[in-house]
Amino acid sequence: MAAERNERKEYLSVKDLEKVLDSCTLDLHQIDEVWPNLYISNVRIAQNRKELQRLGITHILNAAHSKRGSIGDQRFYGTSFVYCGIPADDSSHFDLDVYFKPAADFIHNGLKAVDGKVLVHCIMGMSRSSSLVLAYLMLYKHMSLRLAIQRLVQKRAIYPNRNFLALLLDLDLQLKTKRKTCILLNVFWSLRKSGKAGEEMHQSRDSISEQVGEKGGYETPPTSELHRLLWIKPGTSSHLDEVRPGIYIGDMYAAKDRHLLQTLNISHVLNAAHGKYNVNTGASFYRGTNITYHGVEAFDMPSFDMSPFFYSAANFIKTAVSTPGGKVFVHCAMGLSRSATLVLAYLMIVEKMTLVEAITAVAQYRNICPNMGFLEQLRTLDTQLQNQHNAT
Repeated sequence: MAAERNERKEYLSVKDLEKVLDSCTLDLHQIDEVWPNLYISNVRIAQNRKELQRLGITHILNAAHSKRGSIGDQRFYGTSFVYCGIPADDSSHFDLDVYFKPAADFIHNGLKAVDGKVLVHCIMGMSRSSSLVLAYLMLYKHMSLRLAIQRLVQKRAIYPNRNFLALLLDLDLQLKTKRKTCILLNVFWSLRKSGKAGEEMHQSRDSISEQVGEKGGYETPPTSELHRLLWIKPGTSSHLDEVRPGIYIGDMYAAKDRHLLQTLNISHVLNAAHGKYNVNTGASFYRGTNITYHGVEAFDMPSFDMSPFFYSAANFIKTAVSTPGGKVFVHCAMGLSRSATLVLAYLMIVEKMTLVEAITAVAQYRNICPNMGFLEQLRTLDTQLQNQHNAT
């Protein structure tokens, strides 16, 4: 229980972030420079072209494009400014996260331009615009969400709505998971350069080969051996990858690109991060696409028990690939942990692979990294299935 409490402490809540926001003592101004050459403003300043030219603004990111009260677009600004519009609603259901990366890229490129100064605005300059600036600080300045908010409230009174805070929390968790994965891979490649990794890889292969050489003598390897196996055959890290015929693993960006999914003839989507505070799509999001949807409300935490979903997810994937022309896209937020865990479970349950064979089959096409808790749950499943096999 103590371990679970410590695990939960690593994860912030929306209320935790609101406490940081409430610590701001600044008055709300029309415009503030919140980072060198990066400004947040309300719509009144954004539509005052003379004032923008006086400030030296070169790039404008409008987070309330086409919304009531916001008349700005590229025609309005002409050739004097580089314009990008995002038609976001300041609501409890708008998926602003699909714009986090494009907005961060626009800000980054604007600041890199000669004498570049970027203005990000919405109507009030409090919620939509600040959320996009926070995403930029997280993606390009490698800040945690808490630190990014702490930095911003020293410069401007901001208050992203609770929905946007939840989406930013999800991005924060994705980036933390990615950084941990990169650290592990950097350690591995450092060992490889020194020659030690080669020895460990061969030892891992030999150890696992002994275990899978004869089906009757197979034993589920320890977690450390499974981690080494994940490193041996690095795949790719695209937004989605086909890891088996008709089975794709990917991230939230691919999941929200309906045109891409239709182009690939995806017939089924399994969302391993279903829910309001995860990748909030659902069956209604795919209405009109002939895509069959199934959601699993899982959290990428070692303490989360994914095992109750193994068989239902495996049956969904099986139904999808058994359908003539069927293709299934399994995703979570990053396509590393939750989605990979469910695909591995499918390969073990339906295709009768051992855990080692399943990891080997998937890892050669995509970089995956189930968290420690999920690996232990897959080890338990592996042992159960092997016992069933040996009993028949």
